[in-house]
Amino acid sequence: MSWNYIWDLDTIFDIMNINFIKPIVSKLRILLPRKHKLRLITLLFMTFLLSVIETFGISVIMPFISVASAPDMLDRGRYNAVFRFLGFTSKDNFIFCFGVGIIAFYIFRAAYNVFYTYIQNRFAFSTFRYFATNLYEKYLSLPYKVFVQKNTSEFHAGIGHAQNVSMILLCIMQICSDAITVLMLYFFMVVVNWRMTLLLTVILAGLIAVIIRVILKNSKKQGAKAAEGNYNIGRVQNESYNNFKFVRLKCSEDYYIRRFDDATLTVSKAQVISTTLGAMPRNLLESIGFSLLVGAVLLILFRYGSAESIIPVIAMYALALYRILPSINKMLGNVNQAAYLQHSLDIVYEHFSRETVHEGSAPVTFNHSISFNDVSFQYLKGPVVLRDISFKISKGDKLAVTGPSGSGKSTLVDLLIGIHKPSAGSMLVDGVELNDENIHAWRKKIGYIPQSIYLFDSTVSENVVFGSGYDEKRLIRALDMANIWDFLRQNSGLKTPVGEGGIQLSGGQKQRIGIARALYNDPDILVLDEATSALDNEIETKIMDEIYDVGKGKTLVVIAHRLTTVEKCSRRLCMENGVIKGIQ
Repeated sequence: MSWNYIWDLDTIFDIMNINFIKPIVSKLRILLPRKHKLRLITLLFMTFLLSVIETFGISVIMPFISVASAPDMLDRGRYNAVFRFLGFTSKDNFIFCFGVGIIAFYIFRAAYNVFYTYIQNRFAFSTFRYFATNLYEKYLSLPYKVFVQKNTSEFHAGIGHAQNVSMILLCIMQICSDAITVLMLYFFMVVVNWRMTLLLTVILAGLIAVIIRVILKNSKKQGAKAAEGNYNIGRVQNESYNNFKFVRLKCSEDYYIRRFDDATLTVSKAQVISTTLGAMPRNLLESIGFSLLVGAVLLILFRYGSAESIIPVIAMYALALYRILPSINKMLGNVNQAAYLQHSLDIVYEHFSRETVHEGSAPVTFNHSISFNDVSFQYLKGPVVLRDISFKISKGDKLAVTGPSGSGKSTLVDLLIGIHKPSAGSMLVDGVELNDENIHAWRKKIGYIPQSIYLFDSTVSENVVFGSGYDEKRLIRALDMANIWDFLRQNSGLKTPVGEGGIQLSGGQKQRIGIARALYNDPDILVLDEATSALDNEIETKIMDEIYDVGKGKTLVVIAHRLTTVEKCSRRLCMENGVIKGIQ
């Protein structure tokens, strides 16, 4: 049986008037890998088997009640044929074994239901893992000029939406499971008494159509509002936590609390409405369904004076409705939930569709020079930042890049370290052009020290290693070269905590950790992007002397505003308005 044939369950969605699931299914077909599709096929077969078990569990009750209440039925018809075929001679023994068999079957049914639920949820949450990991990989693979134009709250929200997509998939599987169960039980009810079944169908079908229309209209709207509210919650938190000092300094707590409260109110309102809509079908369906059944009994009593002859049928209908109505309620609840979460799927689908570039580690050697040939650069939005930049850096050079703010110095350095790619022109290393195939190898040759060193809340060693292979000797050497090892030995050594953002260290100590991070992998090139501009003159001079000392055998590129910072550089490149004004 082919995948496409199985996936044509959208025919069921047509019958149920829930066509909005079709675009959900189409997007999931594109997003899900082959491995998950094969698992889904297995789940669909398990779903079919579950429906058979559920239907059999209901249908076997009526015969048992019939023979238990009237053992003489074993003397005639189909019951007598089964009685003789199984070799029974005692009616009591037959009824006893029949009852024990039903009990054993229901134990098996319960075990299968638990196993099925486990497999179903494991599949759904493994799908979340797949989406979340691949989204995270997508975000980390975005071109830098795309990344800087995004709000990081969007990425946090994207991972949350990935979990919602797994819930949508779970909803669809449960809809399919309940739909098959309902259809099988419905067929059984038609066989037992098609007139009563038809009456129930007409009344309940009309009610279900109205409920679905109300649910879909409102759940999609509330889901979009909730997604926007969750995004705003993340955004407010990022802004306030990352500027905590200024929030307290400017007494802006009330402003951020108000924005946070507005965002949570939006989410809360949406969830309240969605939850209320989800509870509505159960109350209506159960009330009307069982009222109809009781009404039928009363009608028979009123007309015939006794309902004894149809007690087994009524019991079967009661049991069938007891199973069908919760299934329909679950289906409608899952329809409500899928509609509510549909916006999450749209977001995940859009994020998965974003273009990323594969970058490789083809070898690059740096023995002679780096050349910029008519390099220009422009962000996705805005004017050209750099125009026709051409110059050369020889191995071992100590190059200073100077110029006023906004002249393009930092953008030039981002091109040099391989974070940006030229919009036009080329960059050559020993005559080999830097491109997507070799950019990883080039970045590994560079030690970068930015103006603002971000230290995450962990130990000094983890902040210096920063995901590279751990080597204690190299680590201590880098810290010693950065002139901070003596300070660390007086504390907890390599396990010295730094606090979030390095709050437990001074500005100079943070810079030295940043220098050690840059030196850890013994780079060929050291790049300083105004790395000491936030420090006072005395500490800046001291740290720059240390950098020049450890960079003696390396190529050094220094961006600085203060001329005293670059006085030991052998060459100076002056930038202004995105062009080179002079090279000395």
